[in-house]
Amino acid sequence: MAKQKSPGDCHDAFDLVAFLTTMKIKRLDEDLARKIAAGEVIERPASVVKELIENALDAKSESISIDLIDGGISSIVVRDDGEGMSADDIALCVQRHTTSKISEEKDLSRIATLGFRGEALASIAAVCHLRVVSKTPSDATAHELRVSGGELGKVAPAARDVGTTIEVRDLFYNLPARSSFLTSSRSEFFHCNRIMHRLALCSPHVGFNVTHGARMIFSAPPVSDLQDRIGQLYGAQIGRAMIPISAEKAGIAVHGYISSPEVRRGNRRDQILSINGRAVDDRGISYILQSAYRGILRPGVFPLAVIDISVPYEEVDVNIHPRKLEVRLASRQAVQDLLDRALKKALASRYVVPTLSETGEKTEQPIRMTSSPQPRLDLRQEASARQREIETQKVRIRSDRRVIGQLQQTYILVESPQGLEIVDQHIAHERILYEKLSREVRSGKVAQQRFLLPVRVELPFESASTLTAAKDILAKVGIDIDDFGGGTFIVRGYPSLLVKTQVQYGFQELLEKVVDALQEGVKLKDVLFDHLMAELACGAAIKAGDRLSLDEQQELVDRLLTMENPYTCPHGRPIIFAISRHDLDKRFKRA
Repeated sequence: MAKQKSPGDCHDAFDLVAFLTTMKIKRLDEDLARKIAAGEVIERPASVVKELIENALDAKSESISIDLIDGGISSIVVRDDGEGMSADDIALCVQRHTTSKISEEKDLSRIATLGFRGEALASIAAVCHLRVVSKTPSDATAHELRVSGGELGKVAPAARDVGTTIEVRDLFYNLPARSSFLTSSRSEFFHCNRIMHRLALCSPHVGFNVTHGARMIFSAPPVSDLQDRIGQLYGAQIGRAMIPISAEKAGIAVHGYISSPEVRRGNRRDQILSINGRAVDDRGISYILQSAYRGILRPGVFPLAVIDISVPYEEVDVNIHPRKLEVRLASRQAVQDLLDRALKKALASRYVVPTLSETGEKTEQPIRMTSSPQPRLDLRQEASARQREIETQKVRIRSDRRVIGQLQQTYILVESPQGLEIVDQHIAHERILYEKLSREVRSGKVAQQRFLLPVRVELPFESASTLTAAKDILAKVGIDIDDFGGGTFIVRGYPSLLVKTQVQYGFQELLEKVVDALQEGVKLKDVLFDHLMAELACGAAIKAGDRLSLDEQQELVDRLLTMENPYTCPHGRPIIFAISRHDLDKRFKRA
């Protein structure tokens, strides 16, 4: 028996017919489709520069020159000495989805080139006047192709050596909507320059020459070592201040350079990260980098870094971002752990100790002579007296560092196997206290000293409200306070590790510094604790001007050398300043 149609069925059928006869979906014409596709890849002149340089690198170029006019808005010309293209390849390269880098689906799982989609040149050609000139080693002559707004001309003979030249004129001339969002020539050049710097740092074996208008911006000949390329782009002094990092495990390798604590920036702009030579943006890796400097640099300050991470090609997916700025890693945790270990090892090494030759400062002062009679100096008598003083103090030396004495009750002079080291006694003690307190806080077992007579502290209203709101946080680092009202606080307990020294200096200034740390607005709990612990350690540490016995000086130096990072304080200042025997010999004209 046939099923009867309900009124609803008839109504549905009627609506479907009406929809089909009035539908508004249309197939876009080819020109509009090209412009939309170009919008995904080409955002500004810097996008063009990136794609063209990556193509040149994929062509195994040894030298690349980039000439810009008006920040790349009027003209971008990229020349390379790579493999070049034949006449047939030139005709195909500006068409969509044409590439020499992959040919089948399985190639997507092992991409070793920077480009692979076959979209870049087609997208660029759709929104500018384009000229491509190229020659292969086997061709007798070069060939050229002109494209205007996606309209192809004919391939014709041309003149140039082996390699490729691509000229981009009047970017977005036929796309006013995108053109209106471009900023000034200066600003657009800034974005181009950032891209060129990143790519030059990721490929130190390739030479780069960059001009803007008639001005040479930078010239970086090919070098074999990344540190040399850093010196080319940032200056020799920064190049010398970079610390090498290296680690390998289970097919993953981390190599690169990070800056010593005295070289820092106010943003992350000079942190260049690459995966298999591809410059990428990765928040996870950036966080690992910043975490490694926790306790070395204060919050809001960032290190320079140029780091490349090599992973098996099949373990990285590069096809997840329109402009290939992000990748997906199959073994992300393993990569982060290896990087974290490499960074911490480097930052705990002697590379972070500043030396006399690194500062380049001349501190020679004229020696003032007086005409008053000088007492006769008996060296043997003086030496004997000094020997008796040392023997009386019975100094125990537990390392290869021997304390010579204290300079102006601030610096400890230490003889090392390499020469002389000058240790800031306050910062050294601060580092020791900071690391000990950090271990107690992270274990959840902060030993606390309760006061029989609580300490009273007065704070302004704004500071008082901040301290009251952070009472629980302070308790976790061993500070027990009560709000007495009216800006008055009672300190009832303090970390046992710090209390002896802190009692001598008082708590008023310390709590004011703690309030400043809390008011900086740091949200990450670990970072906040680090900041607080740094302030607490600083407050309790030995001060400049405190006289120390030779035994106390030696004990301080020996304990310092057992720390995870004995070279920088939690605020990023150097603890040790080294003068090598070679530098001393040079100063005294012995070398």
